[in-house]
Amino acid sequence: MVNNNESFDIVIVGSGLLGQICALLCSKFNLKTLLISKNSINENALKEISFDEETARLLDSIGIYSKINDLINKPTYTDLVTTDSTIVQRSPVIKAKNSFPSLMTFIPADLEEKMLKSCSEDPNITVLDNFIISHFESGTNSYSLKNANSTIKVEAPFLIFSDESDEFVNKKLNINYDDLGYAREWLIVDISLKSGDDLENVFRQICDPIRPTSYVALSEIRYRFQFQLLTGEKKEDMCSISKVHDLISNWLAPHQYNIEYLTTFEFKGRCANNFQTENIFLIGKAAYQIPPYAAQSLNSGIRDLVNLIWKINLITNYKAKDKIIYSYNVERNAKIRQTIKSSIVLGQLIDSISVALQNNTPLEEAIAPEAREQAFGKMSKFSDDVNEPGIYNSLAHDIYTGQRLAKNLRDKNNTLIDMDKNIGFNFSIISKNNIFDHLEDDTVSKLKELDCKFLCNIQEIDSDLNLTEVLTSGDIIVRPDMKIFGVSSEKLTIEQMCQDLLSQIT
Repeated sequence: MVNNNESFDIVIVGSGLLGQICALLCSKFNLKTLLISKNSINENALKEISFDEETARLLDSIGIYSKINDLINKPTYTDLVTTDSTIVQRSPVIKAKNSFPSLMTFIPADLEEKMLKSCSEDPNITVLDNFIISHFESGTNSYSLKNANSTIKVEAPFLIFSDESDEFVNKKLNINYDDLGYAREWLIVDISLKSGDDLENVFRQICDPIRPTSYVALSEIRYRFQFQLLTGEKKEDMCSISKVHDLISNWLAPHQYNIEYLTTFEFKGRCANNFQTENIFLIGKAAYQIPPYAAQSLNSGIRDLVNLIWKINLITNYKAKDKIIYSYNVERNAKIRQTIKSSIVLGQLIDSISVALQNNTPLEEAIAPEAREQAFGKMSKFSDDVNEPGIYNSLAHDIYTGQRLAKNLRDKNNTLIDMDKNIGFNFSIISKNNIFDHLEDDTVSKLKELDCKFLCNIQEIDSDLNLTEVLTSGDIIVRPDMKIFGVSSEKLTIEQMCQDLLSQIT
């Protein structure tokens, strides 16, 4: 129950997975949160079915990963195969350097149910069910939210939309979307296997020169098939049971499975021109659509909310400068556009491989130029010209700025330090030496007011030799989202860099 004029720190509209995770992260910062649920299942085709090790790392850091572990499937590998099952490329799903599998899949409804239960039980979160907003007005730190039956007014400085935005919201916020050059209709089919039947536990893209196809294991018996519609095919024809049986016949006979859900959906590559209007923000599907290749939708949304919420926390709980919130759009918009571009390129790569196999053409010759580097080029880990926009070191650029720091460090006694558990969502300074010998007392005092953590006598950063080498000559400032603010050097002292950070934040 929400009282009229009740006060919150944040209002989140949309209680899909992304909205739920956003609310739980807000609670971690002790932010009083209102989560508004539409209770809609009409967009099941858009519900995420996978996440990566960095998303798992976040879920673990807010105490959720262990609660949902029994609902998570770990595929054996991801692969590209031909229609005759010849392997084009195969990558085993192994533990990443932060100790989580590089890819995990799940049944959306099961995970959402568990997440919503966690939100409902959290004392910092109020869940408003079945409230589909038809109109809203914003005032000074207040929002009037209207649905078909009632209007509520809540006090809150920040409003976040996490579901695909309604047209009236986009118009209200003057949000336009850029078409990034991808629009394809796909048939989405969720099935459950009957007893004794089996499919491989994989995340598979099939290089079919006629119809691009994929299937993904969501659990031991649940799978999602995706088939791209061809020119001239009608949605209603594709959604017939007989058509589905025909499409899946290469893998299973009709008596081997039940159809749980099917629909068509037009996946697009599009991105909002702006992710925020004053203190109103778009995250995830509210801000963009990513083509289905590489399954980056939920992961990208998680990066959005982590980037945004630590800044809201600083403003709310540490009286940081209000203007730091404008770095959210600066830091995330360009990243998302690059993610969409990479997904489109991956789709072009799969299409090119399909055509090459059909025509017996060498892959190196057949692959589109924009996809060739991704397929055969040697990708450099670092750019020669690094200039991360946003809240980063502004005094000098280095190749480490913007990288996410590894989860584990080791001190000179070889003791393992878990950054997520020991540092939490705070600024931290990492040094091989005693960092306090190189900072002014007043600087240390101001950093402590931000609850900055100081890690001295660090010997190495697990699984990252490059950053371990940096510690021999410099110190590292890490942001609350575990991204590197900057690294000191002979020309830039840690004191100067801390002053630069404080000038941007306080």
